Amino acid sequence: MMKNSNYYQESISLLISRNVLLKVILFFLSFSKLIAQPKVQIEFQVNTCRGVVIDKFSNQPIYGIKVDILSGNKEIKGTAYTDNEGKFFIDLVGYLWRPRIKFTSYDYDEKIVLLNDSHIKDTNNVYIDVEMSKIPDDKKPTLFNKGTISSRAKTFFWKNNIFYHLDKNTVPGSYKASRIIINQVSANHTVKGELELSINGNKINPLLCYVPQNGKYENILSILSGYMDDKIFDKSNLPRFLDEQLLEPTLVFGKIIDAITKEPVTGAEVKILGISSNRRVTGVDGRFAFQVPEPGEYFLDVVPPFQSDYDSPPKKTLSIASGRGGWHKSDQILFPKDRFHWVK
Repeated sequence: MMKNSNYYQESISLLISRNVLLKVILFFLSFSKLIAQPKVQIEFQVNTCRGVVIDKFSNQPIYGIKVDILSGNKEIKGTAYTDNEGKFFIDLVGYLWRPRIKFTSYDYDEKIVLLNDSHIKDTNNVYIDVEMSKIPDDKKPTLFNKGTISSRAKTFFWKNNIFYHLDKNTVPGSYKASRIIINQVSANHTVKGELELSINGNKINPLLCYVPQNGKYENILSILSGYMDDKIFDKSNLPRFLDEQLLEPTLVFGKIIDAITKEPVTGAEVKILGISSNRRVTGVDGRFAFQVPEPGEYFLDVVPPFQSDYDSPPKKTLSIASGRGGWHKSDQILFPKDRFHWVK
């Protein structure tokens, strides 16, 4: 009986030893398998980064999305904006550690994508397509300002000046900007301290306004940010300068005025020599307007109304520096042929 007991104990000990050995072998096999697996890449050398951004709901391209490539320490390595086909391109990005790509917009929820091997389609070139969801209107930045911001705003909105208003993106991928000639302007604050602008009798959102600034059209709240406690523009994710693709051909406009009465002249013929569709006849307000799509030197020619008592004024030279986004106000005064009664 003792002999059988020893036999069973030896058998159990041997079985335990075998189980321990098996576990040890399995552990080392698992460990060696882990060692053999490639590490997740955290360092990248990127030459270019491109892709397409579309609306998640409509599957349409989105214009004006800001695209930033950031390294692990949040340093921005490159920035671009999507075009009207939703495409973006950033060149010569460089070395990145734990990189991420951030997509931001005034109209869409921010999206951040961590860069990985699947985004690299060929040697050091990144391709990435993303979908973005719209922000409800009640979740967008509001405008709360204090101090003399309304008087500062008026310096950019004055009668006969021009600005662009970035239209609401009702159809994804079809951003447009409206060029507006100012005839009437007022700037006030609501009881909450919100900046309230009225242009030509219509209330507008200052955050969507771009005014002439050093040959470009800059967002007005970007210009005024130094006077504001709340950095509204920084939160908006809107471009600082309006894309040239959204600018309309350069505008030449003005009014024909009687030199004595200061009243508008009806029926005057106005031409710009050097462009097609170059004839206008003034109405009761005496106004005229032309679009000049190419830079160059032109001549504004005014012919007094038929059988009127006005002299024909000399042609006026117009120097157009840019075919898009420019504007030239050029009022013309007509003098009576018999001027002795007012020349003293």
